[in-house]
Amino acid sequence: MDSNQKPKRKLSVGSEVLQSLFENGKSPLSEQFMRWKLWAKWEEVVGPTISKNAEPVGFQRGVLYVWVRNSTWMQQMSFMGNHIRDTINQKFEKNFVKYIKFTLDRREVPTSDQHEFRQMIQKIAPENDND
Repeated sequence: MDSNQKPKRKLSVGSEVLQSLFENGKSPLSEQFMRWKLWAKWEEVVGPTISKNAEPVGFQRGVLYVWVRNSTWMQQMSFMGNHIRDTINQKFEKNFVKYIKFTLDRREVPTSDQHEFRQMIQKIAPENDND
């Protein structure tokens, strides 16, 4: 090895390893990490005017749920949906957001995958009526 040549860095900081795992992985954890990053940078992605009138409230299987302040903004956002989706995918990860659903009602947003999780658990360990 030449004395002027620096040795290659072999060890990574733990946070770098975790961030790389979350950003490059396809696990449910990596999806939630990307969702959190989008929430944190929402104003930067859409700008201050839109961020004051619309906010991301849910994400499930490539569908981003965005709550909109009123019907006037709902109409406006419907015209900007594809542009917002493309901007998000450009800044974060290709095909992270496949579709944006705008809503005036936060109750329309799915809360979790508890139902699917429960079904999966029941397949693995069905309840026994004899217990």
